[in-house]
Amino acid sequence: MAHRVLILEDDESLRLVIAKALSRAGFEVRATASTDAALERLVRREVDVLLADVLLGRESFLDRLDEVTRVRPDIPVIIMSAQTTARTAIEAGKAGVFEYLPKPFDLNDMVAVIKRSLEDVGPSLPSSAAPGFGGLVGRSPAMQEAFRALGRLARTASPVLFTGPEGSGRAHCARVLVSETGVVGPVIEAGPARMRREGAGLLETAAGGALVLRRADAWDDETQDWVQEALENPRGDSPRILATATPEIARHMRPALLSHLAIGRVQLPPLRERGEDRALLFAHFLAEQSPAREMDEEVRQYINAQVWADEVLGMKRVALHLSMQGARGPLRVAEIEAAIQEFSGRDPAADLTEAAARFFGASLAQGETEISEKAQLAVDRGLFSAALDATQGVRQDAAKLLGLNRNTLTRRLAALESDPHEA
Repeated sequence: MAHRVLILEDDESLRLVIAKALSRAGFEVRATASTDAALERLVRREVDVLLADVLLGRESFLDRLDEVTRVRPDIPVIIMSAQTTARTAIEAGKAGVFEYLPKPFDLNDMVAVIKRSLEDVGPSLPSSAAPGFGGLVGRSPAMQEAFRALGRLARTASPVLFTGPEGSGRAHCARVLVSETGVVGPVIEAGPARMRREGAGLLETAAGGALVLRRADAWDDETQDWVQEALENPRGDSPRILATATPEIARHMRPALLSHLAIGRVQLPPLRERGEDRALLFAHFLAEQSPAREMDEEVRQYINAQVWADEVLGMKRVALHLSMQGARGPLRVAEIEAAIQEFSGRDPAADLTEAAARFFGASLAQGETEISEKAQLAVDRGLFSAALDATQGVRQDAAKLLGLNRNTLTRRLAALESDPHEA
């Protein structure tokens, strides 16, 4: 397998020259002029070495290098620059760059440097856990955007608001950001009850450090008062404030406070929008407490199709429960099903039966008719949405999971689109 080189260069002609030289030398070559596009490729682990220009338009690549090391700490980075100054070379060295190539350089020398950087590094195969920023896991576009936001915010001391569904890992992401920024003072966490009890005294407790304030949706007026005062009138030793909330926070928080708190914002998607991240996450949690267990395609599809109660938190509980059982060998769907049922204490089919009975009762009370057809549309909507999420929108694969042929699925999806009761 050939090593893969990513060229980050905004000069199109030079990018082409370098790409041709590397292709002749036997490398697989990717190229881009965008640092954000390069970071996306790094998160997806598509390359083995990064060759980057220092000046990219008005942006200095060295200012973004910390984002590279967070998403791919293992990758060799080689920079090239027409600014042949000691300062550039020193900054590159401090940042852990493998080599600094002053322009103009000999293409053979460039090839030799890249080969040397890879002498002790094999081709980077896709990681089963795909760690992103600070060990967080995810390859989906939504999580890649969250990783980029975390990388940017790690360079600042601004307040940050983490939004996402309950259980999506908002507080964990806040802890990761604090850890990655190297806060030396105390790091204090508090939920609504403690915030009401201790009030602004928490600012003194966390002076010089960071304050992670959870569930902003539930803050009362008095709590909002002191948090807003702290953000509007910071002192020299004021802690950095990070808060967590649901995406509907604007309904519960006064606009003035929200504008201060959301200077930096990280949005965490629900699991249903994270595609194959779900199986990656499950494997990551499973391996935290026990040796990794092999997961075949059937298991991965089951995990990706599952509607996880309590989001990431619920998935983690199930995975850790399985890891504590001490079983060995390939993971089986039946084991996951049993663990989910043990936590829920119910058979999912029983929940569906009860939901159908409630649907019938509510429809009857409203004087509706053709209740069975409407119930089938509601069930189809949930099933098809989950199946398409699990297969990244590929209808043929979704139909296979559902036990339908593709034409039948397409016809029933069309019926849903024309359903006058569609919310």
